[in-house]
Amino acid sequence: MKVKCPKCKEKFDIDKNSHDEGDSVECPECGASSIIAVKKGNFHLEPEESKYDKYEEEFLGDEDYEA
Repeated sequence: MKVKCPKCKEKFDIDKNSHDEGDSVECPECGASSIIAVKKGNFHLEPEESKYDKYEEEFLGDEDYEA
């Protein structure tokens, strides 16, 4: 299945049978790491840092975290 790198917009193939939602893949062109997301039954890629942004948003909210 063809997917598009969110950083450089290069299209490349990934094996749908070898990957699941949430897996990390690397763009063969620019080397950026991306996370596989599924939308309407199709794979698309999100920047890897967005995985952590969603976690922080869900569990930490808008408040600043103090250790």
